[in-house]
Amino acid sequence: GHFELQIVSMQNVNGQLQSGACCDGSRDSTDRRCTADECDTYFRVCLKEYQLKVSSAGPCSFGAASTPVLGGNTFSVRNAKSDDARIELPFSFAWPLPRPRSLSPSEQILDQKEAV
Repeated sequence: GHFELQIVSMQNVNGQLQSGACCDGSRDSTDRRCTADECDTYFRVCLKEYQLKVSSAGPCSFGAASTPVLGGNTFSVRNAKSDDARIELPFSFAWPLPRPRSLSPSEQILDQKEAV
């Protein structure tokens, strides 16, 4: 199988990094927006096991991929099928599903009655 993510649009009103720092230049003292050139926006996906507290540190157990730079602070991908705005990560393991459980005879009867 594969995991696929299609980027449609992005809005970074203040033109800042995830850390809060400006991509380029300094911050305007009036509106707190970054003043220089826009960010060079790309996306990176890292698939890893479930984490109670999400962290970008550590290995990407199930794979990683990124896009090229797609735009500045705010943009829409014009062509929704754009290959540049799509990230695809193949995987060769069985996707985890909830463990199957057995139904008791009374639950089976209830299921059959509800289906009618």
